[in-house]
Amino acid sequence: MEAPSQPRSGHPVAAAVACVHEALDAVAVAPVWSLSEAEAEAGAALLDLSAEIDRWQELRLRVAAHAHSVEVGDAVGATSTANWWAHQSRLTRPETHRLMRLARALDTGHHDGVREALGAGRVHLDQAQVIVDAVDDLPSDLVDDQIRAKAEEFLLEQTDEHDAITLRRLAKRLVEVAAPEQADAAEAARLEREEAAARAAARLTMSDDGHGRTHGRFTIPTHHAAMLRAALLAIAAPKHQHAVNGTGAVGAERRPGPERMGQAFCEYCQAGIVPAVLDGQGRPLDVGRKRRFHTKTHRVALALRDGGCTAEGATGRPACATPITTSPGRAAV
Repeated sequence: MEAPSQPRSGHPVAAAVACVHEALDAVAVAPVWSLSEAEAEAGAALLDLSAEIDRWQELRLRVAAHAHSVEVGDAVGATSTANWWAHQSRLTRPETHRLMRLARALDTGHHDGVREALGAGRVHLDQAQVIVDAVDDLPSDLVDDQIRAKAEEFLLEQTDEHDAITLRRLAKRLVEVAAPEQADAAEAARLEREEAAARAAARLTMSDDGHGRTHGRFTIPTHHAAMLRAALLAIAAPKHQHAVNGTGAVGAERRPGPERMGQAFCEYCQAGIVPAVLDGQGRPLDVGRKRRFHTKTHRVALALRDGGCTAEGATGRPACATPITTSPGRAAV
């Protein structure tokens, strides 16, 4: 969309837009190769441009927040100002909605420090987004407005040294800096929220291709994935393959790859997993069984260990060939 060369109105913002448009027109075909004669000049111009773009971003967000408040687009039937913005500017809807959320957050008055830093070109747009999200994500039942302001100030101080990605990592430990005495409770609440979201997002899809193969995708919590990976790696490990299939096992010498992991997954599903039923205090009520009776090997081992029947007053020799059960359906092992 072409910007106007003349102000659309007498408002200072419209006049500034027209002024910048005119200035950019003046350098639209200006060669920049001469800046290479002085490296410091080219570098300084690049940094200055980055800062000015950030200042324009703050102005754009301020205007976007006002446009939302006066319901721009409502007259033409747009469902939201963000959707109208996307349609008129050819930006994507996710982008305009993301910008609108940030614009409205900065317009609340709770993030004036971030808005002023962005307007001065001291922080970039993505840094501002990280700071606002991190401060708003602090648990309201553990953190008051004073602590939020302290946390925001801390992150703003870090923008001189860290980009948005590093800031996001720092933000995960934000409570430890802003309110150390609340850190444990806040971290526990954050982990609980993450685990609940991961459980809610768990998915498994499978489809049979009609040729004896089934393809699938799954999404599970990270700690469950770690347990599954550890189990499969143990099955796919060369030592396990040597023990089960002998020294000539195909692929036993190699690091487990996708094929070996797939085979390990099949073996894992046939591993004879026995379910356990626990009571309210975690005590086992029933651990199930894969065999109804103990094996002959078990009976021989018990005979060698005990030398005979261990019941009080009994002197008989062990009957190693006869299954002995202590209750219906349970083996005495």
